[in-house]
Amino acid sequence: MGTSAVRVRFAPSPTGFLHVGGARTALFNWLFARHNGGTLVLRVEDTDAARYSDEYVDAIYRALRWLDIDWDEGPDAGGQFGPYRQRERAQLHRDAAAQLLARGAVYECFCGPEPVESKPSEAEEASDDGLSSRAVRPQCTCATLSAQQKDARRAAGVAPALRMRVDPARAVVVDDLVRGRVEFPAGTIGDFVIVKSDGGALYNFAAVIDDHAMQISHVIRGDEHLANTPKQLLIYEAFGWQPPAFAHIPIILNEARRKLSKRDGATFVNEYKALGYLPEALVNFLTLLGWSPGGNQELLSREEMIARFTIEGVVKHPAIFDHAKLSWMNKEYLKVLPLDELTARTIELLQRRSPVPDRIDPPHVARVVQLLQERAYTLGEIVDQGAYFFTSGPVEPAPDAIAKYCATTESMQRLREVRDALAAEPRDFNASEIEAAIRGLAERTGNKAAAFIHPLRVAITGQAVSPGIFEVASILGKDVTLARTDALLDGLAHTVAK
Repeated sequence: MGTSAVRVRFAPSPTGFLHVGGARTALFNWLFARHNGGTLVLRVEDTDAARYSDEYVDAIYRALRWLDIDWDEGPDAGGQFGPYRQRERAQLHRDAAAQLLARGAVYECFCGPEPVESKPSEAEEASDDGLSSRAVRPQCTCATLSAQQKDARRAAGVAPALRMRVDPARAVVVDDLVRGRVEFPAGTIGDFVIVKSDGGALYNFAAVIDDHAMQISHVIRGDEHLANTPKQLLIYEAFGWQPPAFAHIPIILNEARRKLSKRDGATFVNEYKALGYLPEALVNFLTLLGWSPGGNQELLSREEMIARFTIEGVVKHPAIFDHAKLSWMNKEYLKVLPLDELTARTIELLQRRSPVPDRIDPPHVARVVQLLQERAYTLGEIVDQGAYFFTSGPVEPAPDAIAKYCATTESMQRLREVRDALAAEPRDFNASEIEAAIRGLAERTGNKAAAFIHPLRVAITGQAVSPGIFEVASILGKDVTLARTDALLDGLAHTVAK
């Protein structure tokens, strides 16, 4: 290849949002490049005009940057091996195909319509051994057409595709860095199309031309691509080029060992961001999907991941996407996130809500997240569990909470009494003063403190369960606490028996 430097690439197709499988592929390439002091190339394979969208290109960029996966060369970063958008490399593909046609390594095929030989997506289902289950198409006979027969087809308006000659008696062996030796027996690979009749290169051919031109040293990709590799090796051989080293990382399955799908919850990186997962936790989780650093350590810093990542540590068997483990890992990262950073990220998530809540000033949000940080698994849970904190307006109490703690004249009387006791407290309304007021009220009236706490909780949070009510009331403030208590008393005045 003319270089001993490590050069890897992540080559997404912008036909959808970035799938977690694609993110894991990008991450493994990034870790391998950084571990070896190499280069990561971002190449956008945007030749699928029917499904291509600029929105998806931008979404892929945003997802990678959110995960803090940077690249050294690419459409936006530049580099000496550009262009880095595949549609801009079409002439290079046509010139390369012409070389093979002149050598007789490919022949003109007039069969039409062309077989579909598109790039599989990162989410595409593959068999456990990574071999394609696609039916083998009937072999065409265009290789035996005479010049006159070809001319006749052209005269009839049939444009030829280009098809690669494959020796039917030859097995093709892939020496994979993860899978080891994988043999594709003789007869399993027929002559295959490399260029469509409109002149567009198909995936296997374009990938080879671009990988060679960009001096890619290692191709690290999902197991679903393993079936493409023998065809790509045959193309490398036809040119007389040294192929890169191939490493096919294990497919990602759900807990039931089936293809990961929307039924399993979020499958795209942007969905995990919207749910309030931390990018640091998702990166840590994805790194361990199919790779082991050895030992039992599961929480790794980025520096540790880079220092310890090797292809030898990638496993062969499918990786299981364990949502419970991801949530646990996210909680561990959440617990140690500095308060100012946790506050800023929570505000960012709140600002994406519609409508945007009216109480998201940093000092207020900081008090909320400090209270909920140990309880929540995600930023989304902080926002959802603490929804009553982020509005100064009324809350709608849950019917079961009202039925349990506010359905009797006695409970309403306790709520009136605690309301009056809190109204007498100083304006700073801190947790210790609130606690003293409620416990003093309980002692004076001969009741347990819980008799006042439970209906107060329903009034100011709308829930039967919450963090410590003294802290909750203090964070909400005196005005909101009293207004919500009055609202519940007024609302239940005609429904609770006198």
